[in-house]
Amino acid sequence: MKVSGRLAVDTNAVIAYREGILTVCTLIEGADILFLPVTVLGELLYGALNSAKPQKNKQAVHKFSAQSVLVPIDETIAIRYADVRLQLKKIGHPIPENDIWIAAICLELDAPLLTRDAHFDYIRGLEVINWEQ
Repeated sequence: MKVSGRLAVDTNAVIAYREGILTVCTLIEGADILFLPVTVLGELLYGALNSAKPQKNKQAVHKFSAQSVLVPIDETIAIRYADVRLQLKKIGHPIPENDIWIAAICLELDAPLLTRDAHFDYIRGLEVINWEQ
């Protein structure tokens, strides 16, 4: 499995990368542009601070972030978020709030999302790369 071009990562993909899962490492290292949604950065930093080795893990998060394009939330992404959240409500498949923001960023950037979370499949127009499938 090879990805060329643009790729966005979910939190579980970054964790899998840090764990050295070969498929994930190959996909991330093969991307021309690696997008890191600011929501994912927040989740990673929370996990680092809440871990047994907060300084070491925080440094690893910052190292990964420095090698990525950090994507902030702006008005256009907020509009996408509202559309995605409403779509999910209408079809009866709510997903975690942070994941809606991550999906909105990917849709706005037209970038596939690397994740193992199957609930992203409910989002119309979102290209999902699930390394476990």
